[in-house]
Amino acid sequence: MAQEAEMQKQDVSDGADEQDGAGEKKDSRAQTPGLGGEEPVASGGGGRSVEIGNFRVFSDLRLPEYDMGNCKAYAADNLRREEGGAFALVTDPTVPTRQDLIRFLTGVHIGGQIDLLDHEIAHWPLLDRKTMVLFYEKPAGGRVLVPGEKQKKIDEHDFAKVVIEPLMHVLQAVADKGLTHRNIRADNLFFGDPMAEKVVVGDCCAAPAGFNQPLVYETISRMTADPAGRGLGSVLDDLYALGMTIAALGIGHTPLEKLREQDIIDVKLSKGSFQAVVMNEKLPLALIEPVRGLLCDDSDERWGFSELHAWIDGRRAKPVQSNTERRAARSQNISGKDYYTARSLAQGIAKNWVNSLAPLRDGTVEIWLRRGLADNDRAKHMSEAIRQLQWAGADKRAAEDILIAKSIIILDPSGAIRFKGFSAMVDGLGSMLSYDVQHGRGPQRFADVVVRDIPSFWFGRQGGYSPEVQKLQQAYKNLRYYIQQQSAGYGYERCLYAIVRNQHCLSPMIEKDYVVDITQLLPALEKAAADLPDDSWPVDRHIAAFIATRLEDDVEAQLLALQNPSDEVEYSRAIISMLALVQWRHGPDNLQNLSHWVARLMEPAVKVFHSKARRERVEHEIPKLAKRGNLVELYNLINDEQERRKDQTEFITAVEEYSEAESEVFDLESSGPARLELAEKVGQQAAAFASTMIALLTVSALFLMHIW
Repeated sequence: MAQEAEMQKQDVSDGADEQDGAGEKKDSRAQTPGLGGEEPVASGGGGRSVEIGNFRVFSDLRLPEYDMGNCKAYAADNLRREEGGAFALVTDPTVPTRQDLIRFLTGVHIGGQIDLLDHEIAHWPLLDRKTMVLFYEKPAGGRVLVPGEKQKKIDEHDFAKVVIEPLMHVLQAVADKGLTHRNIRADNLFFGDPMAEKVVVGDCCAAPAGFNQPLVYETISRMTADPAGRGLGSVLDDLYALGMTIAALGIGHTPLEKLREQDIIDVKLSKGSFQAVVMNEKLPLALIEPVRGLLCDDSDERWGFSELHAWIDGRRAKPVQSNTERRAARSQNISGKDYYTARSLAQGIAKNWVNSLAPLRDGTVEIWLRRGLADNDRAKHMSEAIRQLQWAGADKRAAEDILIAKSIIILDPSGAIRFKGFSAMVDGLGSMLSYDVQHGRGPQRFADVVVRDIPSFWFGRQGGYSPEVQKLQQAYKNLRYYIQQQSAGYGYERCLYAIVRNQHCLSPMIEKDYVVDITQLLPALEKAAADLPDDSWPVDRHIAAFIATRLEDDVEAQLLALQNPSDEVEYSRAIISMLALVQWRHGPDNLQNLSHWVARLMEPAVKVFHSKARRERVEHEIPKLAKRGNLVELYNLINDEQERRKDQTEFITAVEEYSEAESEVFDLESSGPARLELAEKVGQQAAAFASTMIALLTVSALFLMHIW
C-alpha cells in the first residue's frame, strides 16, 4: 500500500472547493483544522502512520480523489488481509455522521455501493482529537466524472446496465431498511472494475443527509434549506438525485454548474427541474424519458422503481404529467422582483424578510392568491394568519415574524421552514442545530423557530396521512418544552441529543473524545478527571442532557434536583446518582480518577447525616471506596436508606430528649421566686407546728409535776 501511495502526484490539491458562479470558487462550510486545504499532501513513502483498529493509516499520504467535502481520505493498509486496497475517510468532527447507515453498511456487500469495511472512533493526529474514521474498499476503477477532466464516455445504450441498475440496487437495499442514501451524484461515482462495466457509489455516511450534495441534485422542496438542514428525506429524493446523475453523465458535466445557487433555485422554481436541465443542454435521446420521469417535481408523479424497471425492460413507463407549477396570470412583486408561482414567491419572501411584511399584512398576497392563482384554500389560510397578527399582544415584532414564517409555509407547504436567516426541513432541524452550535452561530435561531411553534404550523399544512410526518411530529412534540426550561438537562442541549441520535457530547470537558454512545461517557470523564480543577463538577448542561437522552433509566428526579444549585446537599447527591447509574448500567467497574474527583465533591452530600459520629465514619470510608473506583459504592454510602432511616430516628429521639431536658431546665430557671415563697410558707407552718407541740409538752410537764 505504501508503494502504491508513493506514486501520488505531489501537486494534488487538498481542498475540494465548490463552484460559485462562472468560475468563482467558494467554501460555503467552515473549515476544520486538519481537514482544510492547509494539510500537506503526500510527499514520499508514507513515513507517518497510525494504527486504528485493524488498519494502518498513513497520515502523510492523501487520496483526494476519495474526499467527501471536508472529510479527507488517506491511504490505509488492512492488517487482517493482504489482498485489496483500502482507504480511510477521516470525518469532520464538527458535523454529525449518519450512524444508522454506518451500522447497516459496515461489513455488508451491496452491489453498486463501495464496501464499508469497518469504522472506528479514534484519535487523529492532524486534528489532535478523536473523530470517526471510516474504512472503505478502494474501487477497482477511477472516478466516473472528474470536474475539469475529460469524461470516460459511457455509451447511452449501456446506461441501464452500467449506471442505473447498480444505483437502483443500492437505493432499494437502503430503502428496505427505512433509510435513505442522499449522496447520489455523478462526481460520487466510481467504476467498480477496470473494464468500466459497472459503477459504484461512494460514501454516504460521513456527513448529514444531503450535506455534501450540490444544490442542483436536491428536489425543489429541499433545495431551499441550508446544506446542514436538508434532512433525511425519502427514497423519492434519492430517485430525483438519480435522475440528475443520469443527466450529468449524459451531458458530461453537472447541469447548471455555471449558475449561482440563487439562480439555480430561481430557474428550477420558474421552469421546473427537467426544463431547467434541458433548456441549455442536449441530452442523449435514449435518456430523455428516464430523466424526465425522475426529475418530475410532483413527488406523486415521479418515477419509482417499477417505472424504471419497465423502462429498462423496454416497456412503456407511466407518462409524466405537466412538470411545472401553476403560474399566475399576473405577478406578485416583492422588493422589485416579480413572482408568478407560489413556491417562487415563498422563496422571495424568505430572501426579503423585512420588505415582505407590508404586502402580507395589507392582504396584497392574499388577493393575489385568490385572483392570480384562483387558490381559495391558500388564500383562506393566509387571511387567518393575518387575522392572528391583529390579536398579537405587546410583542408585535415577534408576531410579524411569525406571520412571515407562516406565509412561507402556506405558499410552499412541502418546503423548508424558513425563519429570518434560518432554513431547514423539519427532519433536518436537529442537524441544522448541531451545525449552528458547532460553527459559532449558537442555538438561538433554532430556539426562535421552536419557541414560536413554527414546526407545528408546518405539520398542520401537510395534507393526508403520512407515517413519516407522524413520526416527525412525535419527535418534535417535546422540543418546545425542553427549550423553555432553563435548568441543566434541558434547553437546546436536550433538544440536540434527543433529535440527533448520533451527535457526540459537546461538553467542553470531553468534546475532543467524541463521545457518541453512553458507554463512552465515563471513560472520557475518567480521562478528563486527571486535568480538570478539583472544585468543578463532573456534570454540566451537556452531560446532563446527554445522560437524560442516552440512558435507558429515568433521571427526571435527578434533573429536578439540579434546578436548585444552592441546595448543595441535593445538588451533589443528584450528580453522584446520575454518574453512579451510568456506571451501574454500562461500566467500567474501575474509575479511579473520577471516583477521587467525586469523593472530593461529596462533602455537601455527607451533611445529610445528623450524627457527628456517623458523618465522621462516612468521611473516613469515602477515601477507601474511592480507591476502588466504584461510584455506585460511593453513592450507596451516602444514600443507604437503612442508615438514613436509623440516623433520622436517632435524630428525632435526640431532639425529643433534648427538648424534655431543656423544658426541665427552663422550669427550674423560670420558677425560683415562687419556690422561695412556698418554702417560707412551709417554714412558717413548720415553725408554728413545732411551737405548738413544744407548748403542749411544756404544759403537760408542769401539770404532771403539780400533781405529783
